Amino acid sequence: MSLTSLALEKNSLFGVSQKTGLDYVLNINPDRLLAPCYVNTSQISPAKNYGGWENMKIQGHGLGHYISALAGFVKSTGSSEALEKLNYVIGKIKTLQRKDGFFAGIPSAPFEKVFTGNFTVERFNLADWWVPWYSIHKVYAGLIDAYLFCSNNDALDIVIKMADWAEKGLSNLTEEQFQKMLICEHGGMCKVYADLYKITGEKKYLVMAEKFIHKEIVEPLINKQDKLQGYHANTQIPKILGLCSLYEATGKTEYKTAAEFFFNTVTQKRSYAIGGNSISEHFGPEYSELLGKETCETCNTYNMCELAEHIFQWNKNSSTADFYETALYNHILASQAPDTGAKTYFVSMLPGFFKVYCTQENAWWCCTGTGLENPARYNRFIAFDFDDTVYINLFIPCTFSTQSGWTYRIKTEFPYNSKVELTVLKSGSGNPSVKIRNPGWLKKETSSAQDWICLESPLEENKTYTFDFPMKLNIRETSDGSGNFNILYGPIVLAADLGNSGMPLDTVDNHLVYNNLPVEKAPEISGSKNALSEWITQTSSLQFKTSSKCSSDKKSYVLKPFFETHHTRYITYFNSKYLELDKSPYKNSTVDKINLGLQQSEIEHQYKNNGSKSSFSSEFNVAGRTLETGNSITYTLKADAKRYCKLAVAFIPKENASICITVNNSSIKVAAFPEKENQGITWKEADLPDGEENVTVTLTSENSPFITELRTFVKV
Repeated sequence: MSLTSLALEKNSLFGVSQKTGLDYVLNINPDRLLAPCYVNTSQISPAKNYGGWENMKIQGHGLGHYISALAGFVKSTGSSEALEKLNYVIGKIKTLQRKDGFFAGIPSAPFEKVFTGNFTVERFNLADWWVPWYSIHKVYAGLIDAYLFCSNNDALDIVIKMADWAEKGLSNLTEEQFQKMLICEHGGMCKVYADLYKITGEKKYLVMAEKFIHKEIVEPLINKQDKLQGYHANTQIPKILGLCSLYEATGKTEYKTAAEFFFNTVTQKRSYAIGGNSISEHFGPEYSELLGKETCETCNTYNMCELAEHIFQWNKNSSTADFYETALYNHILASQAPDTGAKTYFVSMLPGFFKVYCTQENAWWCCTGTGLENPARYNRFIAFDFDDTVYINLFIPCTFSTQSGWTYRIKTEFPYNSKVELTVLKSGSGNPSVKIRNPGWLKKETSSAQDWICLESPLEENKTYTFDFPMKLNIRETSDGSGNFNILYGPIVLAADLGNSGMPLDTVDNHLVYNNLPVEKAPEISGSKNALSEWITQTSSLQFKTSSKCSSDKKSYVLKPFFETHHTRYITYFNSKYLELDKSPYKNSTVDKINLGLQQSEIEHQYKNNGSKSSFSSEFNVAGRTLETGNSITYTLKADAKRYCKLAVAFIPKENASICITVNNSSIKVAAFPEKENQGITWKEADLPDGEENVTVTLTSENSPFITELRTFVKV
């Protein structure tokens, strides 16, 4: 059961961050997000599009996130300015929506092609368009949020018309055609229809929700089989959120089984110390913690937190709340720059790298969108009320009220102070009990098996209950066999601050801009894991200092919360056996690179695909493409006009295989067969024309190996 209200203390850690996030959202011009929607109705827009993704074949997704963010801030803060902007946007959409119900930032052409049943599909391409269902789903979700959080009936009318438009268009697809369509990332369309079924009771929406179940992913999960390796991580999480909504609407236990198995698998076997998951947006092998620049996509954790909200309401397990605490403090809070409100896409775990933030003008990444919403969602998991039992999950200062009329206040400076006070400000009806989470990190230190600290009724008005959750330095050892470890204080991941000397600008239009930047070698910092006090000294409530004797460069470093670590290089994984994703011989001389088969990498390099197939090699934990006779794939890569630049192609060898490489209309043929037994990923080089800033590369083959990567590099 939801609370009637919960307000953060304004001057608290999360209250200040929430205000920064609200200010960022209020500074956005809604007309610029609506601009492509005007074009779709042959009208003149009063403003120009934002740049980046909002000027590409995914435009309109930012509008959906913006609506969700405004609605969320109205619910969590009561902001009248957010409500005014929300009502303005909904009013504009009402006038722009087509008579048949279609509304989006992208044209209806790709959908209309799909409706015929004759369409092409890849993981991130449907009917020759970049993830059209994903893009439009964000608008559906935003409108549903506007109705649920703000009782905006116009939003509900608009989204029902959109849902009916899609339901009518998809009605002629066979099950086989529908499942083929679902190969392409489609966001949370299953959840959209499940939510509409719960709101309206219309059976046709339940039918559509179940049609949007992607069997390739869901059926193994129902059978408790982990087959996630190689899949794009955040494509899958919204599918599971759809199952959650379906379980709550229908009670079908297979949906609950799949969702819980997925949650446990990801949180226990596929996550990093900060609660995030994935590298280069994809799931790797179980327990793998490869350290790279593209770890922990922020969208994933946004969605995993929402998944935790559903699962906690089913099982009331304190371990679910333990994950939420880890993810909220160490990833979500850490992903917003406190000075500007800018958001991150990836949060790098690579020692010596730094966080990369979005510009508001051009960096409209997926994680910019979820980043708009995150601060509005800080309130959502702190406390729940179920059957006259109040669960206190997080120690965040706030005031909240239950539907039975009881009002409580949590007062604390956690994690800067271990004391937590709960005051009953006002009594209501009934005799509620209160359960305070006994954190997993504290249970380990005290050998306690108690999940909850229970306050039995009757509770007394104006009475304050005081608790202490003492924190200590502790070690989290990775399970990947590397010997790497993280240093935490209670649940708070600590980072070694390496400073920002020589660091480039970290707020950029394109989050990939530093992917090929050589990373300064981070010092090796390590000491006894069983005697942290011998080499780490506490200097203030949440700051520490390492001994110079434990660093390879003989320097002492400040350890501070990762959520306070901004605009600086850092280390969160300690030791010397850093397992990097990039094992190429060119990583320190790369000008540009493409990871074949990976969405962002290919789209940012203007790929043109003519029949090549993308897939994943579990043996080598890498995506790639194969080509058959008549197939081709073309990319544009950066070169270096002033230096001698070459091209390198990586592939998994195959008997009698070869690759034909055409660069600016000049072709060469590269042998791609194994030269020795058990040969792994192999690199071959090719010359590039001199004086070129960009090169167009086309790959063809009559007997194709599995091609994984292209790089331009400077030949020394």
